[in-house]
Amino acid sequence: MFEGRQVIDVTRKILSGMTVWPGDPGVLVERTDSISDGAVANVSRISLGVHSGTHMDAPLHFIDGGKDIDSVEIARLFGCVLVVEAPSDRIGEELLEPYDLSAVQAVFFRTRASMRDEMTPFWDEYPAITAECAEYLIQNGIVMVGTDYFSVELCRDNLYPVHKTLLSHGIAIVENLALKDVEPGMYDYICLPLRIAGSDGSPVRVLLFR
Repeated sequence: MFEGRQVIDVTRKILSGMTVWPGDPGVLVERTDSISDGAVANVSRISLGVHSGTHMDAPLHFIDGGKDIDSVEIARLFGCVLVVEAPSDRIGEELLEPYDLSAVQAVFFRTRASMRDEMTPFWDEYPAITAECAEYLIQNGIVMVGTDYFSVELCRDNLYPVHKTLLSHGIAIVENLALKDVEPGMYDYICLPLRIAGSDGSPVRVLLFR
């Protein structure tokens, strides 16, 4: 099904010491057994929060009693995605109004945040989605929303209206995408979280196809 198509990986690498949301667990990747030390195989382990790197938020993240990541509907994890260039840190619905979203399942916003790497220190000011944009996405039947920073929420909004609005409607949120080399436009996508029972989120692998 992928023969002759361009495949773009928009997933950030998992690295020891990579930047995480302030207060979240740090990331550690370490080798526990090594062939060079006499072991029969190389074996590694990782320690990280479920919202590290490129990740998906489950409704449970902000809705008590909401679906965990293992319960997110499979149909939301693949389909047609519109990648939109967002030149301003305020991502409003006016960016979407020129597009016909009737055949689109997901929208990913490409911002200045895609120029970062995994070790870039956390920004206090960053691009994020407005509450009005969240409502517009819902009204147009979008089932997945993605951004290239750690949060879809406007900086310092401790009420988290965007998360709560999207997640209460069952919309999957994907954060910390790597969209630096992605041109705006239509793609097919696959976004696969780990099946972690009872978890409020998971790292994901996200691929675009054109």
